Amino acid sequence: MTHSPGRRRALVFIGAALAPVAPTPLLADERMPTPRMTEGPFYPRTFPQDIDGDLTQLKGAARGAEGTPLEVTGRVLDRSGRPRAGTRVEIWQCDAFGQYHHVGEPAGSGDPNFQGFGAVTTDAEGRYAFRTIKPVPYPGRTPHIHFTVEEGGRRRLTSQMFVEGEPGNERDGIYRHLGADAKRVTMKLAGAGKGLAGSLDIVVA
Repeated sequence: MTHSPGRRRALVFIGAALAPVAPTPLLADERMPTPRMTEGPFYPRTFPQDIDGDLTQLKGAARGAEGTPLEVTGRVLDRSGRPRAGTRVEIWQCDAFGQYHHVGEPAGSGDPNFQGFGAVTTDAEGRYAFRTIKPVPYPGRTPHIHFTVEEGGRRRLTSQMFVEGEPGNERDGIYRHLGADAKRVTMKLAGAGKGLAGSLDIVVA
């Protein structure tokens, strides 16, 4: 896939925008918060008709999305480990061809059956669940899924999920910048063939 000079500049900007942030001291029984990351240039400018937790099947579409199906689950917790019920979790990622959707690309580009963006609300135990595809690399980036957490209409966290063992992880500037914190946003995937599953708990400060 060919990326425009504007997109390449945007990817450079992502890496340049990251700056070290001094961690807040933890109490003995507190969890480390999920590292914050930049939203990046690919958050939707418009939103799909479907805004649900299944990014692989558009309403009324005869076919599902290209790519390997992936179930992503986890909990949203505070630093004391208490579940955050009623929290909105959003994810967005590129399709199986490395194309982001809803960001002003020409109509018909990429996979027309991939939703590209989804949102769910956590249950009483703080649990969330998405059905999407295994993220793929594109020039300059290792596979990843962007996500945000909102409570009461206020964004609490913007970050990214990564996949354990991806060869591009150590070449990705954003991932390398995380250092030891990378383990808190890296999923180990299980399964094979037509379906994978990964889990990531999100800790909001």
